[in-house]
Amino acid sequence: MPLAPCCNLCGSLTDLISCKICKVTLYCSENHRDMDEGSHRPSCERVHEAERYLKDEQSDFRRMADHYDGNDDDDDDDDKTDDETDDDGFAYPAHLLAHDVNSYMNVPIFVEAACQHIEALIQVKTFGGLELAAEKAREMFRCFPSDPMDLRSDLPAVYLRLGRDQEAYNLVKWWQLNGLSDEEIHKSYPVVPYLDTEDADVFEWPLEIIGAIGGNSSLVNIFCVTLLKIKLLFDIINLRGRRILLHLKLPPELVTMVETYIPTLTDVVRNNHLIMNKKDLTELIADLTDQIKTCFQAVEKANIHLWPSLVDPELRPGGSRHRPSDDKRTVDFVMDRCYDSWVETPGAIEVIRVLLNFPDRALEMAGINARDLS
Repeated sequence: MPLAPCCNLCGSLTDLISCKICKVTLYCSENHRDMDEGSHRPSCERVHEAERYLKDEQSDFRRMADHYDGNDDDDDDDDKTDDETDDDGFAYPAHLLAHDVNSYMNVPIFVEAACQHIEALIQVKTFGGLELAAEKAREMFRCFPSDPMDLRSDLPAVYLRLGRDQEAYNLVKWWQLNGLSDEEIHKSYPVVPYLDTEDADVFEWPLEIIGAIGGNSSLVNIFCVTLLKIKLLFDIINLRGRRILLHLKLPPELVTMVETYIPTLTDVVRNNHLIMNKKDLTELIADLTDQIKTCFQAVEKANIHLWPSLVDPELRPGGSRHRPSDDKRTVDFVMDRCYDSWVETPGAIEVIRVLLNFPDRALEMAGINARDLS
């Protein structure tokens, strides 16, 4: 099910307290926090160790920043500007960026430590962990636009898991609009701009994104865009269902009961006035169906193992039928970043199962049946 700020043990949404160590895992009571300690401890300790490693590198990194700014003798933290501090008292000084960060070997140790912290937060698999990971990743993009640690492969799926679908598409679109390959991006600083794409059209045909499929990161992009299009299809089907319900003129108590079975619309649809005011949604449903099929075919053409690995856990690492190969390593790369976002979207994997087994079947009906199966 989709992530939400809730108790990590029972799913309760009220009277929540946080884990005393990682601070990003919530519980409804101290009793549930204690009961979940054994299961939560490994990921919690990874976050704690990553935070400690990060803080150990902060002082050295600040000294480097002061050196490049000519402030070697200034130890007074009160003079730091806003973009040099965060809630932990330190952020990622942008003025180091002009100094050779064009290759992995030259990335400051601090950047590696910051990225390990972000990865650890993602692996906690809680709403709070993902929110903080997204915030820290955005800060890394601000200071290191060339993305030397390949965070752009992690962030689209994180946004989808948080229900921030518009931001996910903005990020994918931003990388596509730069028109650079993975290799060129690492060599391009300082010409790569910060994340400045806003309100990209999530209903548009993603032909440019499909055309940019090359390395693993671009394959992650279209994998995430496929999921986004499926979420949009479900939303539009749900919107049409709500309209039908209203036109039936049923008793209010029956309407309330039926509405509990219709998922709440996501922000990206609810805030789109053109879609909400569109009288006939049939054409839009057909268009989204075609987009999903096109995305599906593009991924299948790029790597024939990806979709089967999504629907069959035994084909993934640890599964009885997983066999390492170059193509499978790409599958592992994509699944590590995207699989949870698909699992947390009820019905999405079933749509892919339908496309694999019944490619000519109407996706609208597949979408409805998928929700029944999930």
